[in-house]
Amino acid sequence: MAGILAAGLALGGAAAVAPGTAGQAAPAGGAYDASSVQAGRSTKLPHFRAGNFTPPTPGQKGPLFQSTGTGATPRIVGGTTVSASQYPWIVGVVTYLDGNAGIGWCTGTVIAPNKVLTAAHCTADGAGTTRVIAGHDQLLDASGNIIPNVGYVAEVGSTWTHQGWNIAAQYAKTASTILDDVSVLTLKANLPSAYTPVPLAGQGEAAYTAGVDTADIVGYGVTDSNTDPGDTRLRKASVPIQSDTDCAADANAAGIGYDAGRMLCAGNGTPSAPSADTCGGDSGGPLLVNGKQVGLTDWGYGNCGEHPGFYEEINYYSNLIKADLTRPTLVNADWTGDGHTDLMSRDGSGRLWLHVGSGFSNDGWGGFWDSRVVGTGFGSFKRVFRVYNWNGDKKPSVMAVNSLGELWIWNTDGKGNWYGSKKRIGTGWGNFTALMVTNNWLGNNLPSLMVRKSNGELWRYTSDGKGGWTNPAGTRIGTGWNGFNLFLTPGAWKGDGKEVLIGRTSTGYLRMYQTDLKGGWTNPAGTQIGSGWANYKNIITPGDWNGDNMMDMLGVNSTYQMRQYTTNGYGSWIDASGKVISTGWNAYNLVF
Repeated sequence: MAGILAAGLALGGAAAVAPGTAGQAAPAGGAYDASSVQAGRSTKLPHFRAGNFTPPTPGQKGPLFQSTGTGATPRIVGGTTVSASQYPWIVGVVTYLDGNAGIGWCTGTVIAPNKVLTAAHCTADGAGTTRVIAGHDQLLDASGNIIPNVGYVAEVGSTWTHQGWNIAAQYAKTASTILDDVSVLTLKANLPSAYTPVPLAGQGEAAYTAGVDTADIVGYGVTDSNTDPGDTRLRKASVPIQSDTDCAADANAAGIGYDAGRMLCAGNGTPSAPSADTCGGDSGGPLLVNGKQVGLTDWGYGNCGEHPGFYEEINYYSNLIKADLTRPTLVNADWTGDGHTDLMSRDGSGRLWLHVGSGFSNDGWGGFWDSRVVGTGFGSFKRVFRVYNWNGDKKPSVMAVNSLGELWIWNTDGKGNWYGSKKRIGTGWGNFTALMVTNNWLGNNLPSLMVRKSNGELWRYTSDGKGGWTNPAGTRIGTGWNGFNLFLTPGAWKGDGKEVLIGRTSTGYLRMYQTDLKGGWTNPAGTQIGSGWANYKNIITPGDWNGDNMMDMLGVNSTYQMRQYTTNGYGSWIDASGKVISTGWNAYNLVF
Protein backbone atom coordinates (compact mmCIF):
# COMPACT_ATOMS: atom_id res chain seq x y z
CA MET A 1 0.00 0.00 0.00
CA ALA A 2 1.71 3.09 -1.24
CA GLY A 3 3.45 4.39 1.80
CA ILE A 4 0.66 3.75 4.28
CA LEU A 5 0.86 0.17 5.41
CA ALA A 6 -0.17 0.15 9.00
CA ALA A 7 -0.16 -1.62 12.18
CA GLY A 8 -0.83 -5.10 13.50
CA LEU A 9 -0.58 -5.98 17.14
CA ALA A 10 3.02 -6.87 17.29
CA LEU A 11 6.18 -6.45 19.19
CA GLY A 12 7.25 -3.82 16.73
CA GLY A 13 6.14 -0.43 15.49
CA ALA A 14 3.20 0.39 13.30
CA ALA A 15 4.38 -1.14 10.07
CA ALA A 16 3.44 1.70 7.89
CA VAL A 17 6.24 3.16 5.84
CA ALA A 18 6.93 6.78 5.10
CA PRO A 19 4.89 8.56 2.39
CA GLY A 20 5.86 7.87 -1.19
CA THR A 21 8.23 4.99 -0.54
CA ALA A 22 6.28 2.02 -1.92
CA GLY A 23 5.98 0.97 -5.54
CA GLN A 24 3.78 3.35 -7.42
CA ALA A 25 4.76 5.83 -10.07
CA ALA A 26 3.71 9.43 -9.77
CA PRO A 27 0.61 10.47 -11.75
CA ALA A 28 1.39 11.38 -15.36
CA GLY A 29 -0.23 14.71 -16.10
CA GLY A 30 -2.59 14.35 -13.17
CA ALA A 31 -5.32 12.62 -15.18
CA TYR A 32 -6.26 9.32 -16.71
CA ASP A 33 -5.98 8.95 -20.49
CA ALA A 34 -8.79 6.70 -21.65
CA SER A 35 -7.33 6.32 -25.14
CA SER A 36 -4.28 4.39 -23.91
CA VAL A 37 -4.36 0.92 -22.43
CA GLN A 38 -3.82 1.12 -18.70
CA ALA A 39 -1.71 -1.60 -17.09
CA GLY A 40 -3.01 -0.79 -13.64
CA ARG A 41 -1.25 0.52 -10.57
CA SER A 42 1.06 -1.79 -8.73
CA THR A 43 0.33 -1.05 -5.10
CA LYS A 44 -0.75 -3.55 -2.50
CA LEU A 45 -3.32 -3.09 0.21
CA PRO A 46 -2.10 -2.78 3.82
CA HIS A 47 -1.17 -6.36 4.48
CA PHE A 48 -0.94 -8.57 1.44
CA ARG A 49 -0.95 -12.23 0.56
CA ALA A 50 -0.34 -13.41 -3.00
CA GLY A 51 -2.50 -16.07 -4.57
CA ASN A 52 -5.83 -16.79 -6.23
CA PHE A 53 -8.67 -16.47 -3.72
CA THR A 54 -12.45 -16.54 -4.05
CA PRO A 55 -14.47 -13.84 -2.27
CA PRO A 56 -17.01 -15.42 0.10
CA THR A 57 -20.71 -15.03 -0.52
CA PRO A 58 -22.54 -12.63 1.81
CA GLY A 59 -24.67 -13.63 4.78
CA GLN A 60 -24.47 -15.48 8.07
CA LYS A 61 -22.10 -18.45 7.99
CA GLY A 62 -22.83 -20.06 11.34
CA PRO A 63 -22.60 -18.83 14.94
CA LEU A 64 -22.24 -15.05 14.93
CA PHE A 65 -19.04 -15.33 16.97
CA GLN A 66 -16.30 -17.88 16.54
CA SER A 67 -16.11 -18.38 20.30
CA THR A 68 -17.27 -16.78 23.51
CA GLY A 69 -15.27 -15.70 26.52
CA THR A 70 -11.61 -14.86 26.34
CA GLY A 71 -10.37 -17.54 23.96
CA ALA A 72 -6.67 -18.43 24.05
CA THR A 73 -4.59 -15.89 25.94
CA PRO A 74 -0.88 -16.67 25.68
CA ARG A 75 1.45 -13.73 25.32
CA ILE A 76 1.84 -13.06 21.58
CA VAL A 77 4.72 -10.65 20.89
CA GLY A 78 3.38 -7.74 22.81
CA GLY A 79 -0.31 -8.64 22.96
CA THR A 80 -2.82 -11.37 23.71
CA THR A 81 -5.24 -13.20 21.46
CA VAL A 82 -8.86 -12.37 22.20
CA SER A 83 -12.32 -13.39 21.11
CA ALA A 84 -14.38 -11.23 18.76
CA SER A 85 -17.28 -11.64 21.18
CA GLN A 86 -15.35 -9.38 23.57
CA TYR A 87 -15.18 -6.71 20.84
CA PRO A 88 -18.45 -7.14 18.91
CA TRP A 89 -17.75 -4.02 16.84
CA ILE A 90 -14.43 -5.31 15.41
CA VAL A 91 -14.50 -6.49 11.78
CA GLY A 92 -12.03 -7.50 9.12
CA VAL A 93 -11.98 -5.64 5.78
CA VAL A 94 -10.68 -7.97 3.08
CA THR A 95 -10.17 -6.99 -0.57
CA TYR A 96 -9.72 -9.71 -3.19
CA LEU A 97 -7.57 -7.86 -5.69
CA ASP A 98 -8.33 -7.63 -9.39
CA GLY A 99 -6.60 -10.10 -11.64
CA ASN A 100 -6.25 -12.71 -8.88
CA ALA A 101 -3.26 -10.75 -7.61
CA GLY A 102 -3.97 -11.79 -4.04
CA ILE A 103 -5.73 -10.33 -1.03
CA GLY A 104 -5.16 -7.33 1.18
CA TRP A 105 -6.72 -6.90 4.59
CA CYS A 106 -7.36 -4.32 7.26
CA THR A 107 -9.37 -3.92 10.43
CA GLY A 108 -12.47 -1.77 10.92
CA THR A 109 -15.05 -0.87 13.53
CA VAL A 110 -18.84 -0.98 13.32
CA ILE A 111 -20.28 2.50 13.91
CA ALA A 112 -23.87 1.80 12.77
CA PRO A 113 -25.73 -1.34 11.61
CA ASN A 114 -24.66 -0.70 7.99
CA LYS A 115 -21.53 1.45 8.50
CA VAL A 116 -17.89 0.48 9.11
CA LEU A 117 -15.10 2.93 9.93
CA THR A 118 -11.65 2.16 8.53
CA ALA A 119 -8.65 3.85 6.91
CA ALA A 120 -8.96 5.37 3.43
CA HIS A 121 -5.98 3.36 2.25
CA CYS A 122 -7.93 0.21 3.10
CA THR A 123 -10.65 0.96 0.56
CA ALA A 124 -9.51 3.52 -2.04
CA ASP A 125 -6.02 2.29 -2.85
CA GLY A 126 -6.52 -1.06 -4.50
CA ALA A 127 -9.25 -2.40 -6.78
CA GLY A 128 -11.09 -5.66 -6.31
CA THR A 129 -13.97 -7.27 -4.44
CA THR A 130 -14.30 -6.20 -0.81
CA ARG A 131 -15.91 -8.12 2.03
CA VAL A 132 -16.49 -7.03 5.62
CA ILE A 133 -16.11 -10.06 7.91
CA ALA A 134 -17.56 -10.01 11.44
CA GLY A 135 -17.39 -12.36 14.40
CA HIS A 136 -14.02 -13.99 13.69
CA ASP A 137 -11.31 -14.71 16.24
CA GLN A 138 -9.04 -15.47 13.28
CA LEU A 139 -9.63 -13.67 10.02
CA LEU A 140 -7.88 -15.99 7.55
CA ASP A 141 -6.68 -19.58 7.68
CA ALA A 142 -3.18 -20.70 6.68
CA SER A 143 -4.29 -20.88 3.03
CA GLY A 144 -5.60 -17.32 2.98
CA ASN A 145 -9.30 -18.17 3.01
CA ILE A 146 -11.70 -16.91 5.66
CA ILE A 147 -12.47 -19.32 8.49
CA PRO A 148 -15.61 -21.20 7.35
CA ASN A 149 -18.93 -21.79 9.11
CA VAL A 150 -18.76 -18.84 11.48
CA GLY A 151 -19.60 -15.17 11.64
CA TYR A 152 -21.12 -12.90 9.05
CA VAL A 153 -19.93 -11.69 5.63
CA ALA A 154 -21.17 -8.35 4.26
CA GLU A 155 -20.92 -6.65 0.88
CA VAL A 156 -19.94 -3.00 0.48
CA GLY A 157 -22.43 -0.79 -1.36
CA SER A 158 -20.66 2.59 -1.32
CA THR A 159 -17.89 4.45 0.49
CA TRP A 160 -17.13 7.85 1.96
CA THR A 161 -13.51 9.02 2.01
CA HIS A 162 -12.28 12.29 3.45
CA GLN A 163 -11.73 14.52 0.44
CA GLY A 164 -8.52 15.92 1.93
CA TRP A 165 -6.74 12.56 1.89
CA ASN A 166 -3.44 13.45 0.20
CA ILE A 167 -2.80 10.14 -1.57
CA ALA A 168 -1.89 11.88 -4.87
CA ALA A 169 0.94 13.77 -3.17
CA GLN A 170 2.08 10.56 -1.52
CA TYR A 171 2.21 8.79 -4.88
CA ALA A 172 4.14 11.70 -6.32
CA LYS A 173 6.49 11.65 -3.31
CA THR A 174 5.85 15.30 -2.61
CA ALA A 175 4.12 14.73 0.75
CA SER A 176 5.97 14.14 3.98
CA THR A 177 2.78 13.92 6.05
CA ILE A 178 -0.11 11.49 5.67
CA LEU A 179 -3.36 13.46 6.07
CA ASP A 180 -7.07 12.62 6.41
CA ASP A 181 -6.70 8.87 5.89
CA VAL A 182 -10.29 8.11 6.97
CA SER A 183 -13.16 6.24 5.27
CA VAL A 184 -16.60 4.89 6.09
CA LEU A 185 -17.97 1.85 4.26
CA THR A 186 -21.72 1.58 3.68
CA LEU A 187 -22.89 -2.04 3.59
CA LYS A 188 -25.60 -3.36 1.29
CA ALA A 189 -27.46 -4.82 4.26
CA ASN A 190 -27.47 -4.24 8.00
CA LEU A 191 -25.24 -6.42 10.14
CA PRO A 192 -26.99 -8.61 12.73
CA SER A 193 -27.71 -6.73 15.97
CA ALA A 194 -25.09 -8.78 17.84
CA TYR A 195 -22.43 -6.63 16.17
CA THR A 196 -22.92 -3.48 18.20
CA PRO A 197 -21.41 -0.07 17.30
CA VAL A 198 -18.32 1.21 19.08
CA PRO A 199 -18.61 4.54 20.95
CA LEU A 200 -16.67 7.31 19.18
CA ALA A 201 -14.98 10.30 20.75
CA GLY A 202 -16.99 13.44 20.06
CA GLN A 203 -15.84 16.42 18.04
CA GLY A 204 -13.24 18.27 20.11
CA GLU A 205 -13.67 15.93 23.07
CA ALA A 206 -10.71 15.53 25.42
CA ALA A 207 -11.18 11.79 25.73
CA TYR A 208 -7.70 11.01 27.07
CA THR A 209 -4.67 12.62 28.67
CA ALA A 210 -1.48 12.24 26.66
CA GLY A 211 1.48 11.10 28.69
CA VAL A 212 -0.85 9.70 31.33
CA ASP A 213 -3.46 7.39 29.77
CA THR A 214 -2.88 3.95 28.34
CA ALA A 215 -4.93 2.89 25.33
CA ASP A 216 -5.94 -0.48 23.91
CA ILE A 217 -5.21 -1.49 20.33
CA VAL A 218 -7.21 -4.32 18.73
CA GLY A 219 -6.89 -5.82 15.27
CA TYR A 220 -6.23 -8.63 12.81
CA GLY A 221 -2.70 -7.52 11.95
CA VAL A 222 0.40 -9.65 11.78
CA THR A 223 2.80 -9.94 14.68
CA ASP A 224 6.02 -9.20 12.83
CA SER A 225 6.58 -6.71 10.04
CA ASN A 226 9.14 -9.08 8.49
CA THR A 227 6.80 -12.07 8.40
CA ASP A 228 4.67 -12.68 5.32
CA PRO A 229 1.88 -13.67 5.24
CA GLY A 230 1.78 -13.76 9.04
CA ASP A 231 -0.88 -14.66 11.57
CA THR A 232 -4.36 -13.08 11.43
CA ARG A 233 -5.72 -13.93 14.88
CA LEU A 234 -7.50 -11.10 16.67
CA ARG A 235 -5.23 -9.56 19.27
CA LYS A 236 -5.20 -6.72 21.75
CA ALA A 237 -2.47 -4.90 23.61
CA SER A 238 -2.10 -1.80 25.76
CA VAL A 239 0.12 1.10 24.73
CA PRO A 240 0.90 4.44 26.41
CA ILE A 241 -0.35 7.56 24.61
CA GLN A 242 2.58 9.86 23.96
CA SER A 243 2.62 13.64 24.07
CA ASP A 244 2.41 15.56 20.79
CA THR A 245 5.93 16.82 21.44
CA ASP A 246 7.30 13.29 21.64
CA CYS A 247 5.23 12.14 18.65
CA ALA A 248 6.48 15.01 16.49
CA ALA A 249 10.07 14.43 17.51
CA ASP A 250 9.87 10.73 16.69
CA ALA A 251 8.21 11.30 13.29
CA ASN A 252 10.47 14.19 12.33
CA ALA A 253 13.56 12.12 13.13
CA ALA A 254 12.43 9.80 10.34
CA GLY A 255 11.66 12.67 7.99
CA ILE A 256 7.90 12.24 8.35
CA GLY A 257 5.53 15.09 9.15
CA TYR A 258 3.28 15.11 12.19
CA ASP A 259 0.07 17.15 12.53
CA ALA A 260 -0.81 17.50 16.22
CA GLY A 261 -4.33 18.70 15.44
CA ARG A 262 -5.40 15.52 13.67
CA MET A 263 -2.92 12.85 14.79
CA LEU A 264 -1.76 11.11 17.92
CA CYS A 265 0.77 8.40 18.59
CA ALA A 266 1.03 5.60 21.13
CA GLY A 267 3.63 3.03 22.11
CA ASN A 268 7.05 3.25 23.74
CA GLY A 269 9.14 0.78 21.77
CA THR A 270 12.65 1.48 20.55
CA PRO A 271 14.92 -0.44 18.15
CA SER A 272 16.84 -1.79 21.13
CA ALA A 273 13.72 -2.52 23.21
CA PRO A 274 10.70 -3.26 20.98
CA SER A 275 7.30 -3.07 22.62
CA ALA A 276 3.63 -3.67 21.85
CA ASP A 277 2.39 -1.96 18.71
CA THR A 278 0.13 -2.17 15.71
CA CYS A 279 1.42 -3.75 12.47
CA GLY A 280 0.41 -4.67 8.92
CA GLY A 281 -3.30 -5.58 8.74
CA ASP A 282 -4.39 -3.50 11.74
CA SER A 283 -4.87 -0.43 9.53
CA GLY A 284 -8.27 1.15 10.12
CA GLY A 285 -8.67 -0.48 13.52
CA PRO A 286 -9.26 1.28 16.83
CA LEU A 287 -7.21 2.93 19.53
CA LEU A 288 -9.44 2.80 22.62
CA VAL A 289 -9.51 4.59 25.96
CA ASN A 290 -12.08 3.31 28.47
CA GLY A 291 -13.89 1.49 25.68
CA LYS A 292 -14.25 4.58 23.48
CA GLN A 293 -12.51 4.84 20.11
CA VAL A 294 -10.18 7.84 20.20
CA GLY A 295 -7.89 6.92 17.32
CA LEU A 296 -7.86 5.09 13.98
CA THR A 297 -4.76 2.99 13.18
CA ASP A 298 -2.97 4.64 10.29
CA TRP A 299 0.80 4.46 9.82
CA GLY A 300 4.23 3.91 11.25
CA TYR A 301 7.77 3.29 10.09
CA GLY A 302 10.56 0.84 10.66
CA ASN A 303 9.90 -2.59 12.13
CA CYS A 304 6.73 -3.00 14.14
CA GLY A 305 7.34 -2.20 17.80
CA GLU A 306 10.52 -0.18 17.33
CA HIS A 307 8.71 3.18 17.23
CA PRO A 308 5.29 4.49 18.29
CA GLY A 309 2.33 3.81 16.04
CA PHE A 310 0.50 6.79 14.56
CA TYR A 311 -3.27 7.20 14.57
CA GLU A 312 -5.90 9.52 13.14
CA GLU A 313 -7.48 11.62 15.92
CA ILE A 314 -11.18 10.73 16.09
CA ASN A 315 -12.12 13.95 17.89
CA TYR A 316 -10.90 15.87 14.81
CA TYR A 317 -13.00 13.82 12.36
CA SER A 318 -15.99 12.83 14.49
CA ASN A 319 -18.57 15.15 12.93
CA LEU A 320 -17.53 14.22 9.39
CA ILE A 321 -17.68 10.52 10.21
CA LYS A 322 -21.10 10.84 11.81
CA ALA A 323 -22.41 12.92 8.89
CA ASP A 324 -22.12 9.85 6.70
CA LEU A 325 -24.53 7.94 8.95
CA THR A 326 -27.48 9.91 7.58
CA ARG A 327 -26.54 10.27 3.91
CA PRO A 328 -29.11 9.01 1.38
CA THR A 329 -28.55 5.52 0.05
CA LEU A 330 -26.71 5.33 -3.27
CA VAL A 331 -26.66 2.63 -5.93
CA ASN A 332 -23.18 2.85 -7.44
CA ALA A 333 -22.38 1.43 -10.87
CA ASP A 334 -20.00 -1.02 -9.20
CA TRP A 335 -18.78 -3.86 -11.41
CA THR A 336 -16.10 -5.46 -9.23
CA GLY A 337 -17.81 -5.46 -5.82
CA ASP A 338 -15.72 -2.98 -3.81
CA GLY A 339 -18.44 -0.35 -3.42
CA HIS A 340 -16.79 1.99 -5.94
CA THR A 341 -18.34 3.18 -9.18
CA ASP A 342 -16.82 1.77 -12.38
CA LEU A 343 -17.44 2.93 -15.96
CA MET A 344 -17.88 0.86 -19.11
CA SER A 345 -17.35 1.76 -22.77
CA ARG A 346 -17.48 0.26 -26.26
CA ASP A 347 -14.79 0.84 -28.87
CA GLY A 348 -15.01 0.76 -32.67
CA SER A 349 -14.15 -2.95 -32.75
CA GLY A 350 -17.15 -3.83 -30.61
CA ARG A 351 -15.05 -4.55 -27.54
CA LEU A 352 -16.54 -3.79 -24.14
CA TRP A 353 -14.14 -2.08 -21.75
CA LEU A 354 -14.24 -1.82 -17.98
CA HIS A 355 -12.72 1.34 -16.48
CA VAL A 356 -12.19 0.46 -12.83
CA GLY A 357 -12.82 3.25 -10.34
CA SER A 358 -10.57 3.76 -7.33
CA GLY A 359 -13.33 5.31 -5.25
CA PHE A 360 -11.44 8.59 -4.86
CA SER A 361 -11.12 11.09 -7.70
CA ASN A 362 -8.42 13.18 -5.99
CA ASP A 363 -5.90 10.35 -6.37
CA GLY A 364 -3.99 11.97 -9.26
CA TRP A 365 -5.62 9.77 -11.91
CA GLY A 366 -9.09 11.27 -11.70
CA GLY A 367 -10.40 8.26 -9.80
CA PHE A 368 -9.48 5.64 -12.43
CA TRP A 369 -7.55 2.56 -11.35
CA ASP A 370 -7.10 0.67 -14.62
CA SER A 371 -8.90 -0.49 -17.78
CA ARG A 372 -9.38 -3.86 -19.41
CA VAL A 373 -11.46 -5.56 -22.10
CA VAL A 374 -14.31 -7.56 -20.55
CA GLY A 375 -16.28 -8.52 -23.66
CA THR A 376 -16.24 -8.68 -27.45
CA GLY A 377 -18.83 -8.79 -30.22
CA PHE A 378 -20.91 -5.83 -29.02
CA GLY A 379 -20.41 -3.71 -32.15
CA SER A 380 -23.64 -4.73 -33.89
CA PHE A 381 -25.94 -3.86 -31.00
CA LYS A 382 -28.07 -0.73 -31.30
CA ARG A 383 -28.02 -0.14 -27.55
CA VAL A 384 -25.79 -1.46 -24.77
CA PHE A 385 -26.41 -0.49 -21.14
CA ARG A 386 -26.19 -1.67 -17.54
CA VAL A 387 -28.88 -2.64 -15.05
CA TYR A 388 -28.67 -3.48 -11.35
CA ASN A 389 -30.58 -6.15 -9.41
CA TRP A 390 -32.62 -7.28 -12.41
CA ASN A 391 -32.73 -10.80 -11.01
CA GLY A 392 -33.19 -9.75 -7.39
CA ASP A 393 -29.54 -10.62 -6.65
CA LYS A 394 -28.16 -7.08 -6.04
CA LYS A 395 -25.67 -7.62 -8.85
CA PRO A 396 -25.03 -5.75 -12.11
CA SER A 397 -25.94 -7.05 -15.54
CA VAL A 398 -25.45 -5.82 -19.10
CA MET A 399 -28.38 -5.56 -21.52
CA ALA A 400 -28.27 -4.95 -25.26
CA VAL A 401 -30.74 -4.50 -28.12
CA ASN A 402 -29.69 -6.07 -31.42
CA SER A 403 -30.63 -5.16 -34.99
CA LEU A 404 -33.66 -7.45 -34.80
CA GLY A 405 -35.03 -5.55 -31.82
CA GLU A 406 -34.31 -8.42 -29.42
CA LEU A 407 -33.40 -7.56 -25.82
CA TRP A 408 -30.60 -9.69 -24.33
CA ILE A 409 -29.11 -9.86 -20.85
CA TRP A 410 -25.67 -10.96 -19.59
CA ASN A 411 -25.51 -11.55 -15.84
CA THR A 412 -22.48 -11.24 -13.55
CA ASP A 413 -21.41 -12.65 -10.19
CA GLY A 414 -20.98 -9.20 -8.64
CA LYS A 415 -17.22 -9.76 -8.46
CA GLY A 416 -16.27 -8.54 -11.92
CA ASN A 417 -17.00 -11.79 -13.80
CA TRP A 418 -19.71 -12.91 -16.20
CA TYR A 419 -22.08 -15.53 -14.81
CA GLY A 420 -23.96 -18.04 -16.93
CA SER A 421 -24.99 -17.59 -20.56
CA LYS A 422 -26.64 -14.63 -22.22
CA LYS A 423 -30.43 -14.82 -22.36
CA ARG A 424 -33.04 -13.24 -24.59
CA ILE A 425 -35.67 -11.56 -22.42
CA GLY A 426 -37.72 -9.59 -24.92
CA THR A 427 -38.54 -8.68 -28.52
CA GLY A 428 -39.82 -5.54 -30.20
CA TRP A 429 -37.27 -3.25 -28.59
CA GLY A 430 -35.77 -1.88 -31.81
CA ASN A 431 -38.08 1.03 -32.55
CA PHE A 432 -37.77 3.03 -29.36
CA THR A 433 -36.07 6.40 -29.74
CA ALA A 434 -34.62 6.40 -26.20
CA LEU A 435 -34.06 3.84 -23.46
CA MET A 436 -32.96 4.35 -19.85
CA VAL A 437 -32.78 2.38 -16.59
CA THR A 438 -34.14 3.15 -13.13
CA ASN A 439 -33.44 1.10 -10.01
CA ASN A 440 -36.48 1.77 -7.83
CA TRP A 441 -39.06 3.86 -9.67
CA LEU A 442 -42.06 2.53 -7.76
CA GLY A 443 -40.35 2.27 -4.36
CA ASN A 444 -40.37 -1.55 -4.47
CA ASN A 445 -36.60 -1.96 -5.11
CA LEU A 446 -37.31 -3.40 -8.56
CA PRO A 447 -35.53 -1.92 -11.60
CA SER A 448 -37.43 -0.63 -14.63
CA LEU A 449 -36.60 0.10 -18.25
CA MET A 450 -38.04 3.43 -19.41
CA VAL A 451 -38.48 3.90 -23.16
CA ARG A 452 -39.62 6.67 -25.47
CA LYS A 453 -41.66 5.89 -28.55
CA SER A 454 -41.45 7.88 -31.78
CA ASN A 455 -44.70 9.69 -30.88
CA GLY A 456 -43.10 11.07 -27.70
CA GLU A 457 -44.83 8.70 -25.28
CA LEU A 458 -42.85 7.47 -22.28
CA TRP A 459 -43.40 3.86 -21.18
CA ARG A 460 -42.21 1.84 -18.20
CA TYR A 461 -41.35 -1.90 -18.11
CA THR A 462 -40.55 -3.20 -14.61
CA SER A 463 -38.62 -6.30 -13.54
CA ASP A 464 -40.31 -8.86 -11.31
CA GLY A 465 -37.00 -9.43 -9.49
CA LYS A 466 -36.74 -12.91 -10.99
CA GLY A 467 -35.56 -12.12 -14.49
CA GLY A 468 -39.04 -11.47 -15.91
CA TRP A 469 -41.55 -8.62 -16.00
CA THR A 470 -44.34 -7.37 -13.74
CA ASN A 471 -45.95 -5.61 -16.72
CA PRO A 472 -44.79 -7.29 -19.95
CA ALA A 473 -47.07 -5.06 -22.04
CA GLY A 474 -45.61 -1.93 -20.48
CA THR A 475 -47.25 1.03 -18.76
CA ARG A 476 -47.53 4.48 -20.32
CA ILE A 477 -46.35 7.13 -17.86
CA GLY A 478 -46.09 10.29 -19.97
CA THR A 479 -46.46 12.08 -23.29
CA GLY A 480 -44.65 14.94 -25.03
CA TRP A 481 -41.10 13.71 -24.41
CA ASN A 482 -39.76 14.36 -27.93
CA GLY A 483 -38.28 17.68 -26.82
CA PHE A 484 -35.27 15.92 -25.27
CA ASN A 485 -32.25 14.49 -27.07
CA LEU A 486 -30.67 12.70 -24.10
CA PHE A 487 -31.95 11.17 -20.86
CA LEU A 488 -30.33 10.43 -17.49
CA THR A 489 -31.58 8.35 -14.60
CA PRO A 490 -29.33 9.12 -11.61
CA GLY A 491 -31.52 7.56 -8.93
CA ALA A 492 -32.83 9.54 -5.97
CA TRP A 493 -31.25 12.83 -7.07
CA LYS A 494 -32.87 14.86 -4.28
CA GLY A 495 -31.90 12.42 -1.53
CA ASP A 496 -35.49 11.67 -0.53
CA GLY A 497 -35.72 8.11 -1.89
CA LYS A 498 -37.68 9.17 -4.98
CA GLU A 499 -35.89 8.58 -8.26
CA VAL A 500 -35.76 11.12 -11.06
CA LEU A 501 -35.50 11.25 -14.82
CA ILE A 502 -33.43 14.09 -16.30
CA GLY A 503 -33.84 15.19 -19.92
CA ARG A 504 -31.53 17.43 -21.98
CA THR A 505 -33.06 19.86 -24.45
CA SER A 506 -31.52 20.84 -27.78
CA THR A 507 -30.43 24.11 -26.20
CA GLY A 508 -28.48 22.33 -23.45
CA TYR A 509 -30.86 22.71 -20.53
CA LEU A 510 -31.33 19.88 -18.04
CA ARG A 511 -34.85 19.31 -16.69
CA MET A 512 -35.57 16.97 -13.82
CA TYR A 513 -38.80 14.97 -13.32
CA GLN A 514 -39.36 13.04 -10.09
CA THR A 515 -41.50 9.96 -9.46
CA ASP A 516 -44.12 10.03 -6.73
CA LEU A 517 -43.52 6.26 -6.19
CA LYS A 518 -47.11 5.60 -7.32
CA GLY A 519 -46.64 5.70 -11.07
CA GLY A 520 -46.98 9.47 -11.38
CA TRP A 521 -44.86 12.58 -10.86
CA THR A 522 -44.21 15.01 -8.02
CA ASN A 523 -43.45 17.77 -10.58
CA PRO A 524 -45.23 16.99 -13.86
CA ALA A 525 -43.92 20.19 -15.49
CA GLY A 526 -40.31 19.41 -14.58
CA THR A 527 -37.63 21.49 -12.86
CA GLN A 528 -34.62 23.05 -14.57
CA ILE A 529 -31.39 21.98 -12.82
CA GLY A 530 -28.66 22.99 -15.28
CA SER A 531 -27.68 24.69 -18.52
CA GLY A 532 -24.76 24.68 -20.94
CA TRP A 533 -24.82 20.93 -21.57
CA ALA A 534 -25.41 21.04 -25.34
CA ASN A 535 -21.86 20.10 -26.38
CA TYR A 536 -21.64 16.94 -24.29
CA LYS A 537 -21.47 13.76 -26.32
CA ASN A 538 -22.10 11.59 -23.26
CA ILE A 539 -23.47 12.40 -19.83
CA ILE A 540 -23.28 9.69 -17.19
CA THR A 541 -24.82 9.50 -13.71
CA PRO A 542 -23.19 6.38 -12.25
CA GLY A 543 -23.59 7.24 -8.55
CA ASP A 544 -20.65 8.57 -6.51
CA TRP A 545 -17.35 9.01 -8.36
CA ASN A 546 -15.23 11.30 -6.18
CA GLY A 547 -15.64 9.28 -2.96
CA ASP A 548 -17.80 11.58 -0.83
CA ASN A 549 -20.75 9.12 -0.93
CA MET A 550 -22.94 11.63 -2.76
CA MET A 551 -24.27 11.70 -6.31
CA ASP A 552 -22.00 12.90 -9.13
CA MET A 553 -22.50 13.59 -12.82
CA LEU A 554 -19.82 12.91 -15.46
CA GLY A 555 -19.79 14.39 -18.94
CA VAL A 556 -17.67 13.75 -22.06
CA ASN A 557 -17.44 17.03 -23.95
CA SER A 558 -16.72 17.89 -27.59
CA THR A 559 -12.95 17.58 -27.05
CA TYR A 560 -13.44 14.15 -25.46
CA GLN A 561 -12.50 15.25 -21.97
CA MET A 562 -14.43 13.78 -19.07
CA ARG A 563 -15.56 16.36 -16.52
CA GLN A 564 -16.85 15.68 -13.02
CA TYR A 565 -19.74 17.60 -11.43
CA THR A 566 -20.50 16.98 -7.77
CA THR A 567 -23.68 17.40 -5.73
CA ASN A 568 -24.54 17.52 -2.04
CA GLY A 569 -26.71 14.41 -2.31
CA TYR A 570 -29.89 16.45 -2.05
CA GLY A 571 -30.25 17.84 -5.56
CA SER A 572 -27.94 20.87 -5.29
CA TRP A 573 -24.56 21.28 -6.93
CA ILE A 574 -21.31 21.47 -4.96
CA ASP A 575 -19.27 22.02 -8.14
CA ALA A 576 -21.51 23.14 -11.01
CA SER A 577 -18.52 24.25 -13.09
CA GLY A 578 -16.92 20.82 -13.16
CA LYS A 579 -13.32 19.75 -13.50
CA VAL A 580 -11.46 17.57 -15.99
CA ILE A 581 -10.69 14.13 -14.58
CA SER A 582 -9.64 12.29 -17.76
CA THR A 583 -9.05 12.64 -21.49
CA GLY A 584 -8.97 10.51 -24.63
CA TRP A 585 -12.59 9.32 -24.74
CA ASN A 586 -12.60 9.63 -28.54
CA ALA A 587 -11.44 5.99 -28.53
CA TYR A 588 -15.01 4.92 -27.65
CA ASN A 589 -18.39 5.36 -29.31
CA LEU A 590 -20.31 4.69 -26.12
CA VAL A 591 -19.58 5.34 -22.43
CA PHE A 592 -21.98 4.13 -19.74
